[in-house]
Amino acid sequence: MDTVNRLLDAKNKLFNHIIVLIISSLLTYVFWLSGVDFNRAVAGTAFTLLFLTLVIGPLMQLFKPMVKVLPWGVPWSWRGELGIWFATLSVLHFFLALSENQWQMRWSLASILGLVALFWAIILTATSFGSVIRFLGVESWRWIHTFAYVIFYLVGAHVVQHAFLRPNRPDSWMHWMYVVMMAVVVILQFTAFIKNVIHYRKNLKSS
Repeated sequence: MDTVNRLLDAKNKLFNHIIVLIISSLLTYVFWLSGVDFNRAVAGTAFTLLFLTLVIGPLMQLFKPMVKVLPWGVPWSWRGELGIWFATLSVLHFFLALSENQWQMRWSLASILGLVALFWAIILTATSFGSVIRFLGVESWRWIHTFAYVIFYLVGAHVVQHAFLRPNRPDSWMHWMYVVMMAVVVILQFTAFIKNVIHYRKNLKSS
């Protein structure tokens, strides 16, 4: 079970949660200082945590020798905490946005995409704990958590719709930060995929 915990990040650590909370608070504060309103600052921090969660996998595949010598289980063992705080801040962003609209839900495309992403984020958060993983089984857990990338693309579509396609949108440097992050995730995913294919073909020829 220790091996499973290590490989699947089944054991969330209080220390990691505290560090992620501190980083999230600082990021939100920095975004707010830059002139972004508090709700958008929270949203920016949530997206940053999602970005970090999703780049860990491809980076580990691309730099396996380096990852093996990193201390403290970095970066693998931080994915659970990053994902949990992404979901937490996303829920906060939802309620802040709702309060801005006098607690009236606006059923735009961006809102629907965001709600679907939030639903799956909550599901993944609920299944990010060791006891739940042991109950579900490793394969079932892995299948559920493949939806992390679905969340990413839903959130990406939500951001594009909200930041670039809606009328009278406010200009913000954060919109371009989102675009860069989305591009980085896609590029890393594709690069890791190509590396895995090349590695597989080499092993196939040598066998």
